[in-house]
Amino acid sequence: MNDSRDDARFDQAMRALHAQSLSNISSSTRARLRVARHAAAAPAGARETRRGFGWVLASGCAAVFALVIGLQLRPPQTPVAPAAAPAIAATPAGYDVDSAVAVLDENPDLYLWLASNDDAMPSLEQ
Repeated sequence: MNDSRDDARFDQAMRALHAQSLSNISSSTRARLRVARHAAAAPAGARETRRGFGWVLASGCAAVFALVIGLQLRPPQTPVAPAAAPAIAATPAGYDVDSAVAVLDENPDLYLWLASNDDAMPSLEQ
């Protein structure tokens, strides 16, 4: 019970100090506070449009600079002569069909990926 009376006295003392501080504010400070309050109450869309344009401009410039630097760091390209196409009917001497299929069996990630995408395929049952 004593705590609530202490809280009420504290609130009353703080309200009195606040009222006293408001009466001691100069007119120039009140004018600046009024301008700041009206600027804060301005439509948010107008402020954010200006600020958003700055971010778009800044990110666009950063992208252009990154592209220029990336193009300068690229190794020079040498023209490549077209190679003769291998015969389709001929199989290379070291090619083994069983080892090609074994490579697919060694990496089960493909099958895990297919199993995780079961909901993407339409079901035949209706």
